[in-house]
Amino acid sequence: MTAELNQQALKNAIKYFVAAAIAGSIALATDQVSFIWYPLLAVVMCMDETETRVIAASRGRMLGTVAAGVVGFVVHTVLQGWVALTVSLLILVPILRWCRWQAGLATGVVLLSMLFLVAEYSSLDWLYILNRTIDTLIGVLVAIAVSNLLWPINRLAEIHSLDFKLRQLLSKRLLNIQQLLFGTAAAPEAQVPLEGSRLIGQLSQLVNDELRSRPHGAATRKHWRQRCILWERVNHHSMQ
Repeated sequence: MTAELNQQALKNAIKYFVAAAIAGSIALATDQVSFIWYPLLAVVMCMDETETRVIAASRGRMLGTVAAGVVGFVVHTVLQGWVALTVSLLILVPILRWCRWQAGLATGVVLLSMLFLVAEYSSLDWLYILNRTIDTLIGVLVAIAVSNLLWPINRLAEIHSLDFKLRQLLSKRLLNIQQLLFGTAAAPEAQVPLEGSRLIGQLSQLVNDELRSRPHGAATRKHWRQRCILWERVNHHSMQ
């Protein structure tokens, strides 16, 4: 398990490095990008293990960027500095919650902080907001491209693999319970319940990603959401 986690961490690190390098190179090669940290920040906040999560994070990033830009511009016309930042946050947070754009909340807070606290915030206008949105879009597109090109995950194959591991784990646990009843078992392994919960967590994430990506695909036809719920119940009761 440790080797598997280390391998996945290495792959994620390479993805982040490649995406950040590409986004930074585009930003340096383009005169229109004034602040290189915007595309780099988009890469850091949007990159994830699967393209579905990357797209979901990218959507939240873009919505948060646009909403923060509009609110920041309006508030900037009457207030400045920390007071303007505080007022902008008091306006932005309810708007994002009302529009059900909570995924863009972190992005909006970061962007407003940059808009009001960087040295040249006095140049804030509609063109400035448009340029910063384009800067963010560069990082978002790079993150999506890298996540699709480097080690794309075959979610259905991974789902079946995790299901097989859970079946093996449950069989091992039932055998251990049987041996305990007959008084022939050794002390139960402390890591088995944690391993089952970890596998179920991974399975639920992959199933949610697959259903979000293909709502009418094989995951829906084979009732994988219901299977995840059953695995959670079986794992809970077998531990009891």
